[in-house]
Amino acid sequence: MLGARVAFLQTRTNTVNFFQRRTEEQLWKTIRSVSKSGEKKGRRSTRQPFRPLDKFYRIGASPLKIQFPGLNASVSAKSEPPLAIIDQTPDELKESELSIRKGLEDMGKTRKRNKEKLHPLERGFSGIQVVGQKLGPPPPVEGSNFEDFETYCLEIKRTSNMTGVFGRVHTMAALVVTGNGNGLAGFAVGKAPLHRTTTAIIKGMKMASRKLFFVELFEGRTIYQDFYAECRNTRVFAQRQPKGFGLICHPRLAKICELLGIKDIYVKVEGSTRNYLALTQAFITGLINQETHQQLAERKGLHVVEMDPNRHFLPRKIASPIENRLKAEVELTDMDKLNLDDFYGEGRYPLKKNKPPPFYAHLPAHLEAEWRKHPFRNHPDVMVRLLADGAVDRWTRDARKEAAEGQSKMMEDGVMPIPKGIGLSRVVPKKDA
Repeated sequence: MLGARVAFLQTRTNTVNFFQRRTEEQLWKTIRSVSKSGEKKGRRSTRQPFRPLDKFYRIGASPLKIQFPGLNASVSAKSEPPLAIIDQTPDELKESELSIRKGLEDMGKTRKRNKEKLHPLERGFSGIQVVGQKLGPPPPVEGSNFEDFETYCLEIKRTSNMTGVFGRVHTMAALVVTGNGNGLAGFAVGKAPLHRTTTAIIKGMKMASRKLFFVELFEGRTIYQDFYAECRNTRVFAQRQPKGFGLICHPRLAKICELLGIKDIYVKVEGSTRNYLALTQAFITGLINQETHQQLAERKGLHVVEMDPNRHFLPRKIASPIENRLKAEVELTDMDKLNLDDFYGEGRYPLKKNKPPPFYAHLPAHLEAEWRKHPFRNHPDVMVRLLADGAVDRWTRDARKEAAEGQSKMMEDGVMPIPKGIGLSRVVPKKDA
């Protein structure tokens, strides 16, 4: 005979486990704790952050207010139903809505307070990071004030050192550069304990203000001559540029040029471009080892002559020896006859890759156009010769027309002989009637 089926619900009244015997703080400590040796190795940043789970995830907080014995209610009598649903009062509903709204508002305020809005030109190299941002003048040192100085942090990185007592010790290193924009600047590396980035930057600013150097600028805007410098695996080729060219160089070098007052320069970096300390050291070493045109003339005992492409490479003397004697032609050595680019560049030149020919290089129409320009291939040389001989003061249409009319007048008066044989190939003889 089959008996009646009775609903069976299994309950445990003596449930005691690890999570019920420990508090929330102790439970979080099991997954967030780091040993002393682990802190030195930087393992604290890899641990889970503390999250208040009961802030927004409150069990049983709903319009129905469900009570489940053993989860959010105590297990007392076996006769009570395993699940109970109780309606909340209007006051309780309003209070729960306001609490959630307040929590969201506080979270939004916290995020807005931590995130500072910056102008796009002041955000640095990577977003809102301090690297590349203006940090203001360094603090005063021994009564010296640096109000007209500006400071940039070029790099922040974590370094390590293996010791016999503490093992691997990690520190924060900050590369800081400061300058006044008129040729006076300094750089240094500040170090501080792990996760003390601000302390490392402040130490770097103080050290940079004590290690100032001065760089002589040509016309107050660029370098005096092209130079080559290297440090470790970083090679720097700096070239002087005309006014209005701008700063075409590495972003870190652009910040250094801004602090020094350099406005027009082109710098080619080869080798390692991410070793910012070696990059800074190489560039500043090349700037400090510069010499002015007058210093070069005194040291070599020769005239310093400039071949400016804006003047069609006509020579112009810009410096002459004053204190020392001018050397004669027979006294010159092979070293004195070197070009300045070869002399200062130490025989090294930046790698220049030839551009591939365009797609229309071998088309018939392009070849025909090049052939039409072939008869005029000597015009640039003629222009330079006329300017050098003084036949034409300026290469403009009015100046050339005036010079041609003057020569024609002199030929008509018999002062200059009439050239023969020029243009006779285009003369067509007139036929007799």
